[in-house]
Amino acid sequence: MLERTVVCWNGTPASASALRWALRRARGPRGAPVDVFDVVDRGLFEGDPRALERATVQEEERFDAALRGLGELYPGTVGASALLVGDPLEVLLGQAGPRTLIVVGSSPRIGPRLRYGWSFGARLATNAVGAVAIVPQEEETVAGARGGVTVGVDGSDTAEIALAFASDEAQQLDQPLKVVHCWREPLADEPLIVPDEDFVDSHERAHRELLDDQLRRLRASRPGIEAEPVLLRRRPVQGLRLEAERAFMLVVGSRGLTGWRRAWVGSVSHGVVLDLAAPTVVVGPETSADL
Repeated sequence: MLERTVVCWNGTPASASALRWALRRARGPRGAPVDVFDVVDRGLFEGDPRALERATVQEEERFDAALRGLGELYPGTVGASALLVGDPLEVLLGQAGPRTLIVVGSSPRIGPRLRYGWSFGARLATNAVGAVAIVPQEEETVAGARGGVTVGVDGSDTAEIALAFASDEAQQLDQPLKVVHCWREPLADEPLIVPDEDFVDSHERAHRELLDDQLRRLRASRPGIEAEPVLLRRRPVQGLRLEAERAFMLVVGSRGLTGWRRAWVGSVSHGVVLDLAAPTVVVGPETSADL
């Protein structure tokens, strides 16, 4: 169960979208105040301490003005706030923890997805201890129309943590929960191999049983919870993006692979982060959530 939410704000439209999303989440039936941090990137002023000092003073004025506006629009939803100087990634990693949700914004992607393989949000989600939410920059009318919590499951330990996390969020927000499992038969990408129907049906039954088992365990641990199961014969990244297109939150588990290990074995969480369809929460093995 989460105890703290931290948002990184820096005045950009993407960070504003992240902050609005976090504040909407905090205004749920059992929401808690949000801590807001602004970070002046020391690396941009390397070798020029006076420029760093001037930038810090200017940013402090802008941050104070933003906080005053938030207090008027969202009274009681902002908790602690601070302007810090340092490396933004290191600062936020220092705020992370098993019971903390870190929220950052993501600007629209232009060009090949590979360019964003080491984006700020992806690096944060890979290295943080605990949950990280990456919120796409979008118009307020689009963001305000979002609803529901979608979670991807595959039978792994991290997917079980993701399911527990998503169910807690759905209950706290009083939002519907959708549990998605994607599957494909072996050799599905081989154009010259056409599996017979019995082979495909047997695999579908096995994946249906996996999804049903996840739902049974969820309902046993959280009596009365409503959850919609969805079984898709699709690649996981494509299927999750499709089902979460209008969701308030998509939750995925991450094994925390980095570097070449992630590139070699692939990563569903990394794939959905690179091409956001909805505000996406990545939970790792250390996140505090149990079925």
